[in-house]
Amino acid sequence: YDLIIALDDEIHAQILRSLPAESGYEQKCRRLSEFLSIDFCGIHSQTKMTDASLQKMMEPESRERAQPFYDMITKDGSSSLRSGSATTWNDYVSTNWSEYVSKPRIILSNSGAAVPNTKGWPMVEAAMLVACAGITRFCLDAMDAQFDTFFQSLLEQHFCHPEHLEYSVARADDQLRKGSCSITGYFSPEQRHARIQQHFEDLRRKFV
Repeated sequence: YDLIIALDDEIHAQILRSLPAESGYEQKCRRLSEFLSIDFCGIHSQTKMTDASLQKMMEPESRERAQPFYDMITKDGSSSLRSGSATTWNDYVSTNWSEYVSKPRIILSNSGAAVPNTKGWPMVEAAMLVACAGITRFCLDAMDAQFDTFFQSLLEQHFCHPEHLEYSVARADDQLRKGSCSITGYFSPEQRHARIQQHFEDLRRKFV
């Protein structure tokens, strides 16, 4: 597995205790709450991760449900994934689940103002929606970073001598696609050509 996600600290600890010594999975086992942080879920991103870019990962309906709680969720982290008397996911199972899912998202405060309901399911649901968006963004960025590394490695393997500077971009692209379509196919022709051109410029500075 490339990524193991635990719902809370208790489950995370149980998973870590079950792993063989020096299995290498310690860094691959993450808490769900970590994906509420734009710094963590955007760690592989080539562009600056923002709250807006994370929210764009959600469907409009999901974004609308999470919006009233968003600032609290990203500030409180793991505590927003629990609510009321429940402190672990086992607590949810052992209590009346319908009590949580039936509560309204917006309630009236003592002063009569409409405020987000932070007690019960609405807050937890919103945190889950944001965390799922964070997981999606994390995985997409991690895949992009991995394929960037793989493609750069292909360039360095195939084109590393002065005579390779005589190749056109189209000829180089054709050679790469024949050599490893599973990697080159991840990129559009425009993306491949831009990376090949940059590699040839770097190669030219090295030999000329």
